[in-house]
Amino acid sequence: MPKRKAAPVDQLRLLNELLGRVSDPQKAEHARRALEFAYTEHPRDLEHLALGDYVDKLAHLHFGESDESMDFAFAHWHVPRLEDFSPLWIRQAIVVEMKKLAGRREGLLLVTGLRAAVCPEGKYWTKHRETQYQRVRNWIDELVCAWATCGSRLQVVVL
Repeated sequence: MPKRKAAPVDQLRLLNELLGRVSDPQKAEHARRALEFAYTEHPRDLEHLALGDYVDKLAHLHFGESDESMDFAFAHWHVPRLEDFSPLWIRQAIVVEMKKLAGRREGLLLVTGLRAAVCPEGKYWTKHRETQYQRVRNWIDELVCAWATCGSRLQVVVL
């Protein structure tokens, strides 16, 4: 049975709440109101938006420039659509993002597009795809643990 995919606007709402817990809650409230206004005014446009395009804008709203917050770091990796997920390719992508989090006490690595990369639009979510998804998800977790700064608190969120 295929898993239900959350609408991009719902994913942005969820991400906004998550970022609001590690940044200023007022910024989360402003972003929530902006999302609700945009959804009220243009619901069809937001139903089909590309999540990866707006994640960095939302993070910038919460954290400002990356150099402004010395204690907390944010990195975002949008998984491109590929036929084969090799450990070497994933390793290279995760290492690039982990370098953005290096030296900070706390951090958040957000991974978007993994589900769509494993199961493109119009395809069925099969046991093979579930196995592939879990395999890639485990590689991500292992690499993040290996590259995390000792003593840091790092969260990995896959949307």
